[in-house]
Amino acid sequence: MVSENPALPESSRKALDEILERGRRAAGRLESERGYRRIYMGGAPTAGLGSPKSDIDLFVVLDSRAPTSSEQLAFEGARVDIEYLELDALRSLVDTCTAFRSTSEDMEQIGYATRSRLDSLTRFVLGEILLDQDGALRDLLDRWADRRADYQRLLVARHATDVENLGDDVTGALLNEDLPGAEYQSREALYRAAEAYLCGRGDYYINTKWLWTKWARTVGDELGAAVSGILRDPRLPSAGDAVSRNLWLAQDLVAMAATGYRYRPVASADPEHCRRQPADSLVPTSDSYLVTQQTASQAVELSRQGVLLWGVAHGRTEQEALRLVQAQLSADGIGVPIEEIGGYYRLLRDHRLIA
Repeated sequence: MVSENPALPESSRKALDEILERGRRAAGRLESERGYRRIYMGGAPTAGLGSPKSDIDLFVVLDSRAPTSSEQLAFEGARVDIEYLELDALRSLVDTCTAFRSTSEDMEQIGYATRSRLDSLTRFVLGEILLDQDGALRDLLDRWADRRADYQRLLVARHATDVENLGDDVTGALLNEDLPGAEYQSREALYRAAEAYLCGRGDYYINTKWLWTKWARTVGDELGAAVSGILRDPRLPSAGDAVSRNLWLAQDLVAMAATGYRYRPVASADPEHCRRQPADSLVPTSDSYLVTQQTASQAVELSRQGVLLWGVAHGRTEQEALRLVQAQLSADGIGVPIEEIGGYYRLLRDHRLIA
């Protein structure tokens, strides 16, 4: 319920609960006047987000070919947006996106799972089923729930891929000596990485507009006030340039989203301490974690623990990083001698993943 989201003002929570009630009544009218059998309500309000100005989004699921155009209706003085879907298409989307099978050799699934497709499915799974005469929608939702972990991994991989693509755009802008363009793209990369981190925490709704509200309700300052401050305004001055800082923080957020580990990122790296290459990017697959080195035009496969070390190492001394990783692994029930972690650290350095 929206009323349970403390990140929204009380007045907004009450208004959004009223919007949801109006949506339920609108669905009832569509059932009586048009004979629809399956309707669910989606959008920001059903995800515990939105504002008093939010529209009502209703999705009608049909057996036959769905109309290609959406529809808008006036209902009780408010706008109701109606979209039509085919049941087979929704079923195919659920099946395709709830078995994470992308590998380091075949990443076709991540390519198929576009932001638009995942947004459509997320609106369904976070939505509210209002009419389901044959139980088909409930069956699909149960199927998704059984494979929720795989869906979450695919969401993280999609956001991570977007971060990688935006990182390429940053490099292109810098080659063109377009600093404003590079700063803008680095902010976009950071926002997509923040969405990946939120997905890793189970906050799936896809829309950058609500990023800060989601961050406030799910994360707050647990990664440090500096991280929250940068997300609120990635243009804030830092010890280094804002572009690199944004990309470094994006790497941290993707690393934590992909592995499930949590640590406090170092927002501004001391030049005397270890640093990652800001242009490098991480994309998780079902069988590995790929760090693409843009300067070397190659990808390096890491283990889950290797990604943790790659993340924690940035901005810290070698001994600080080794101790933090050892403590994290120990908390995870994995006892590893610090000398062994040190050997992996040297491998990361030999492969120029850290310097």
